Amino acid sequence: MGILFSILSPAIFAISSYIDKFLLEKHRISPPVITIYGGIFAFLTGLIMLFATGFYPIDLRSLLIILTSGFLTSIYLLPYYKALFMDETSRVIPLFQFYPIFVLILSFIFLKEGFSISQYVGSAFIIGSGFILSVEKLDGKIFRLRRSFFYMMISCILFAIAQLLYKFGVTQIPFWNTLPYEGFGIALGAISILFYKNNFGRFKKETKKFKRRVFLFLTVNELIYIAGRYTGYFAISLISVGIVSILAGFQPLFTLVFGIILSICFPHIIKEVISKKTLTLKFIAIVIMIVGSYFIFT
Repeated sequence: MGILFSILSPAIFAISSYIDKFLLEKHRISPPVITIYGGIFAFLTGLIMLFATGFYPIDLRSLLIILTSGFLTSIYLLPYYKALFMDETSRVIPLFQFYPIFVLILSFIFLKEGFSISQYVGSAFIIGSGFILSVEKLDGKIFRLRRSFFYMMISCILFAIAQLLYKFGVTQIPFWNTLPYEGFGIALGAISILFYKNNFGRFKKETKKFKRRVFLFLTVNELIYIAGRYTGYFAISLISVGIVSILAGFQPLFTLVFGIILSICFPHIIKEVISKKTLTLKFIAIVIMIVGSYFIFT
């Protein structure tokens, strides 16, 4: 079941990513503002989960671990946005495939989670194919040591630490009882982003221009994002956090599939590059990903 939820989570996140893209491009909402609204929803969801599950006695150490995990889940976006501001999106997004590598290293050091040789080979295949699926074209410039590269490495490390901390916390506290504190941690991260540089002024300015349908889109998007987050956390509570992070590499595959469907059915909303050359490269990457999955699960 943990494997199923590990694959379901990136599928849900892929849906959310297209709503994000729609809000960013069609309604000109900046990424920090979307993140701040995400923090508001995380706080409200945390309250709902607290009332639904009841108060669970939790020691200070576990509380701080879960809160920090949620906090970093918001904060990792700051260097990510900085990288996007400094460089082309097509060169920045694929670099997030380094995140599972950091999870594997950290989980081996701190959680003593190890893989067999075949699982490491499969992980390399999935990470590599996820990278290929993320790029618009293969370009050696992606790995150039630009400032944006280092910001993305910081972002990947912060997110990897967030996942590791959650795994620590969920081994001490029942899964459902971690969710309120994780949401409060994300809210704290969103508050930090709100008061970072000129984001508070930007938040007020953009919010004043929102039409009712924009709030509807934001609400739907956050509900989908929360479903993806909770699904991923549930998977972490069941199996190795390293496996969960590797299977998150399926998100570019789901993004590709959804992008093709949207480009064909709703080209006025989303238009992805679906040329024969591009699709051939993506198909090869999918085959590699399937082979990698075979190595992991056998």
